[in-house]
Amino acid sequence: DPSVIGKIGTDIQDKKCSWLVVQALRIASAEQKEVIRQNYGVDDPASIKKVKDLYKELKLESLFKAYEESSYKELVNEINQVKKVPAAVFMDLLNKIYKRQK
Repeated sequence: DPSVIGKIGTDIQDKKCSWLVVQALRIASAEQKEVIRQNYGVDDPASIKKVKDLYKELKLESLFKAYEESSYKELVNEINQVKKVPAAVFMDLLNKIYKRQK
């Protein structure tokens, strides 16, 4: 959503190897993979919509939120184990990207 992240995403039509498409291909049925194959990388509003609808069907937003939360906790744990650099240095960086908004 451009209002949240501050940019218009074009990963679908640009056929980028994004986290979303990788996860979709990992969990999709053969039929759903065919939808991706036919529509991913096609710069057409109808094709983009088909891919986005499939992402919703696969519940990728909730999958990403769980991944993000798990990654954040793991990183915080790693940061807390660092002794030679103040944890605040890493925490400042992490907080800039965690649940990023524009």
